[in-house]
Amino acid sequence: MSDAQLPAPADPTPSTPGVPAGWYADPNSGRQRWWDGTRWTENFGASATNGAAIAALVLGIVGFVLTPIPLFIGLFLGGIPAILGVIFGIVGLTHSAPLGGIGKVPAIVGIVLGGLAILSIFVGAGTIW
Repeated sequence: MSDAQLPAPADPTPSTPGVPAGWYADPNSGRQRWWDGTRWTENFGASATNGAAIAALVLGIVGFVLTPIPLFIGLFLGGIPAILGVIFGIVGLTHSAPLGGIGKVPAIVGIVLGGLAILSIFVGAGTIW
């Protein structure tokens, strides 16, 4: 898919000149669809995902759940994923804007859960509880 391609017309006809074959935003669904140069085909592109936001959510949950384990075990099992959850959450949040908001909520939840896990370390989680 090339960003330099022109969008295909909303109501294409075989006589529409100048629109080369390629992946374009389908005017009816908004998804990527193959334009063969004369008409829309039934081929749709894959949906966009935000892998960093998903990773932030998973790491935030793991950090939030495992950080309270006592005797410094929680610092390693939960503290490291919590920190990574915040980092991936920030990356996922910045990547969500170009993707039309895809992954914004999981990124925010990952940041919040990872941040809560990190803050709980300062009140003794993973060490004395």
